[in-house]
Amino acid sequence: MKAALYEILGDGRVRCLLCPNKCLFSGDGQVGRCRVRMRLGSKIENQFSGIISSASLDPIEKKPLYHFNPGSAIYSIGFYGCTLGCTFCQNHTISQTTPVGELRRVTPEDFCDFLSDSEYKQVAFTYSEPLLYAEWIYDTMKINHSRGIKNVLITNGYINPAPASEILEYTDALNIDIKSFNNSFYKDICRGGLQSVLDFITLAFKSGAHVELTNLVITELNDSIEENTSICKFIAGLSQEIPFHISAYYPAYKMKNAPTDHNRIIALAENAKKYLKYVYCGNIGSKNNTVCAKCGKTLIKRDNYMVNITGLDKSGNCTSCGHNNKMRIT
Repeated sequence: MKAALYEILGDGRVRCLLCPNKCLFSGDGQVGRCRVRMRLGSKIENQFSGIISSASLDPIEKKPLYHFNPGSAIYSIGFYGCTLGCTFCQNHTISQTTPVGELRRVTPEDFCDFLSDSEYKQVAFTYSEPLLYAEWIYDTMKINHSRGIKNVLITNGYINPAPASEILEYTDALNIDIKSFNNSFYKDICRGGLQSVLDFITLAFKSGAHVELTNLVITELNDSIEENTSICKFIAGLSQEIPFHISAYYPAYKMKNAPTDHNRIIALAENAKKYLKYVYCGNIGSKNNTVCAKCGKTLIKRDNYMVNITGLDKSGNCTSCGHNNKMRIT
């Protein structure tokens, strides 16, 4: 990567430039808030680069991505650590921990060879925060791109613009979390900030990659109609055609709030449809069909992760009225 990921200050300290936390490292061996990036001499490096925490072949709808190669399978991998510290993290066993002992490291070349040999056509970097592994992911994505393998990011979007721009050059699709439209939520509950996420969403959309967004709704914290409206107006300012997933929260990690009422998710989705063309309910067993934004014909029938494409041609056009519903089918 060409982007500077750290800088040496005049007093000898080193500042990380990967994410907006901009951690300062005063001594050799010190680690950042993310738990994985460490000062080694005058450099900051990811001490767990190439160590994979999780791997699985998933339906792409599980990411969730509903408008990118619907009904396809995607190979998914995760890592360790996170740029945020959300108290409700559902993947905290890997995002808020690091591995112990000697573990196998995988080079970008070896991983890409595995994808090619297995004839996997697309890969998702997911589960924990993949952008912490910017160098490894960038090299991997570049090789995949040259081989026609699609690169997908599932991310919290908490990254600085310079490294983000380079990674987005080789990113085909993203699902980005927008956890709240309230900066105090990000600060107090996620140990981060809202504006950096909004900036990344805008950057990703302008890059030309396929973008979908997810809002996990937590009872009494970010479940108001007013906040939902603010999020939707921001999204609509980019495009009304960005798919928006509104998902129910269930108690996890340090947070014990009551699970989100399913009726609340449905109400928020109905409100979101006033501003956006494609809105989906997550984690409540909803069928989540995709309908044509112009004529209302059912294009894709979904029952959990069972997908039946009924009304789309190979270019993503409605077979009834011909409207292009912004599906990415590769």
